[in-house]
Amino acid sequence: MERENLWVVKCTDREDDDVPQLREEYMAGHLSHLEAIVDHIAMAGPLKDPSGSRIVGSLLAYRTDDLEQAKAWLDGDPYARCGIWAEIEWSRLVLAAGSLVGGVTW
Repeated sequence: MERENLWVVKCTDREDDDVPQLREEYMAGHLSHLEAIVDHIAMAGPLKDPSGSRIVGSLLAYRTDDLEQAKAWLDGDPYARCGIWAEIEWSRLVLAAGSLVGGVTW
């Protein structure tokens, strides 16, 4: 079975007081952006603190082998453009096991 390659990006929010307000202000645009490219997203969602009460970042997994394309999709996100993220970390993920691949691939 061929394994799907994804580009996963972990975006960690700045710790400044304006971030929750910016998240709220840009959320509609962020969601519209995700809807526009949803066929290229394996998964996406907010990252929360251990208590689950506060958003601390975002995690997205893009269905592409092309890192530059994944970066372009992220750059088009209103959250990226408004500058809420302090750190952006890219990793290539090869799906090998779990419900997204129907069990195991070996």
